[in-house]
Amino acid sequence: MSNVVRFAPRPAPAPVSGGIAALLQCFAQFRRREGDAFWLKENAELLSILAATGQRPGAAALAPYADFHAGIETQITFYPQYYRMLLGITLSLETLGMPGDKSAALADWIVAEGLIESEVNDLQRAESRYLLARAGQQVDLPGLDDRLLGFLSRPATFALPNPRAGYDLLHVVFYLSHYGQRALALPPAAQQSLMRLGNQAWLDQNGDLLAEVCLALHYAGLPLPALWRGFVVAESADFRLEAEPCADSSDAYHNFLVNHWLLATIGESAFGEQFRAGPMRVFLSRPLISPLREWSQALLSVPQRSADWGAMRAACAPRLSPRALAVADQAAAASPGFAEFFAEFARVGQVGPAPFGRRRVGA
Repeated sequence: MSNVVRFAPRPAPAPVSGGIAALLQCFAQFRRREGDAFWLKENAELLSILAATGQRPGAAALAPYADFHAGIETQITFYPQYYRMLLGITLSLETLGMPGDKSAALADWIVAEGLIESEVNDLQRAESRYLLARAGQQVDLPGLDDRLLGFLSRPATFALPNPRAGYDLLHVVFYLSHYGQRALALPPAAQQSLMRLGNQAWLDQNGDLLAEVCLALHYAGLPLPALWRGFVVAESADFRLEAEPCADSSDAYHNFLVNHWLLATIGESAFGEQFRAGPMRVFLSRPLISPLREWSQALLSVPQRSADWGAMRAACAPRLSPRALAVADQAAAASPGFAEFFAEFARVGQVGPAPFGRRRVGA
């Protein structure tokens, strides 16, 4: 990356053993170089999840972040392009028990500099508004909520695999609800969008995405389907924490954090492991080909697709593994809105452009 932020190296820290203190030290000092873009992303996620789930590890456990917090003013003025992550980390640290109240001054500076005007899309504006509100700064962005709800209220968007759209949908719900701190009444079409995305995540057997869908449903005051909740709870036993360095961003740390975020939010035991001291890598085994991909490939081979789930199951079955069939059958029996999701996932009634051909001269 050409815009990676780097700070001067520090002497190697002495690892600590135990619970959340060891987890915090791992992310702060053993996975990435402090302050670079990957470090900011991972630590912003960890700290915000711990803060959102009511963890209060205290100042001693947060000691690995002390120098970072002490120099936050220098960093945010030199790297204003990272202001959202830097403000978010500061807010989370202070919520978790870091002494000091720097987030309010950072928010004042961000507003005075007009940094929210540098944002290119509404999701980033929504995140900025949310973070600034947490720090005591209210900003008026006319029309933002209407545009966000308009985006949420197109269910067909979320029946097809599109990681960017799914991420945006979920984070709109997180920001509008202030991570469950504010009541949020979603319009029916937006509720359907969440169900479409949840069905897609189920068919993909993607616990990371499914856990975030369940969190968004919870924050919107909607019930969690037992099938989805059960999958995420069961997956919590499948993570392996290995005492080895993480040389890249390909491990399952995010899946692990989001899994525990949901567990803590719905009253299950979370973040209770005796985390290893020092470097740590998170493993989670997943099939090479997901049921969703199998279904997509099978559907592409069926020339006449209909909204009749039973008929489409019969037409696709010869091209599917037993597991892909079983996962879809479970959804048909227990996932809300599965038939509607599947009709959109199968592109029923889709009319494409006319076949391309050589344009005639003068046409």
